[in-house]
Amino acid sequence: MNITNTAGRTTAAALLGGVLALTTALTTAVPAGAAVGVVKDPAGDGRTSFKSGDVTKVRVKHGPKALRIAVSHAADSGLADVYRFNIDTRPKVKGPEWVIGTGIEVEEWRVFRADGWTGVDGEPVCTDGNDIDWDAERMRLVVPRGCLGSPKRVRVNLVTSNDYPGTPVDHAPGKRKYGGWVAAG
Repeated sequence: MNITNTAGRTTAAALLGGVLALTTALTTAVPAGAAVGVVKDPAGDGRTSFKSGDVTKVRVKHGPKALRIAVSHAADSGLADVYRFNIDTRPKVKGPEWVIGTGIEVEEWRVFRADGWTGVDGEPVCTDGNDIDWDAERMRLVVPRGCLGSPKRVRVNLVTSNDYPGTPVDHAPGKRKYGGWVAAG
């Protein structure tokens, strides 16, 4: 019986296991102060005869001064008439606390306090212009964090619609579902 060989194999296996575990942790770990999140949504999942407004990705950057949201659409989809961003800041409270509404015709966003998943409560808290990239079919917003009560983290749900007052076209990531939490960075 060769004890040295067995001990060497055990040590080598333990070292290799440790290196693999460390490599996996380093390549898949998200930084503790991550300030960017992405909500992916499959192309072609819209529920209307209109093609426009089919969202494929919502990028959320929760910076120290502003919440930046960029929306990408499916190829040949085009922009929707209306965008309703449902913003959740309190996980224990059902539904969003804030609604950011915008559209391609008004070319500005407005922040409202949410009244559940379907309504808004009162007048706008904040308002400003949005950025539309017609060629790339992207909608971008920059909303000061103070408009949302300066939350420590947010998660986003997006509903697009066409034909005012708005027949829902797409829900990203799904109906009454949010993307992951994005911490302020």
